[in-house]
Amino acid sequence: MKDDINLKNPLSWISIGFGAGLFPIAPGTFGSLIAAFIYLFLINPFLESNFYLVLYLIFIIFSFWIGIIIYPRTTGELKDPGYFVWDEFVGMWIACIPLSFFQSTFEWLIVAVIIFRIFDIWKPWIIQKYDLMEGGFGVMMDDVIAGLFTSIILFLFFLFSI
Repeated sequence: MKDDINLKNPLSWISIGFGAGLFPIAPGTFGSLIAAFIYLFLINPFLESNFYLVLYLIFIIFSFWIGIIIYPRTTGELKDPGYFVWDEFVGMWIACIPLSFFQSTFEWLIVAVIIFRIFDIWKPWIIQKYDLMEGGFGVMMDDVIAGLFTSIILFLFFLFSI
């Protein structure tokens, strides 16, 4: 329940995606959009060299581990509550990796969000296996894999459309 969130705890602000998880309708989609805009305005402008791309990948890995650590500390006994959207942030940042190499336009960012949300909601194959797992690892991994699937689709599209 959203009433159980301790907003005095800084970890809670990360877990709710800086407030995105408190959105009353589709907090996961809203969290994905916020993560996409963070990518567009705060990350992408700095990805002009391989050094910064490596830093971006390290940032994603670090964010993944942060999610695993903060999940039990901010959700208690709840299983994947809607307000925990840090997993959407990490998955969305993974989905944006191809945009760093090919197209960083707003339109392609929206395409990435749509594909990511389709995988995250549909949860095909291996994504569903992780979604059924207990704990922070499973919660984070289903979105990581949805982000990887999105990345693969975007990479293939960009490779074959050039």
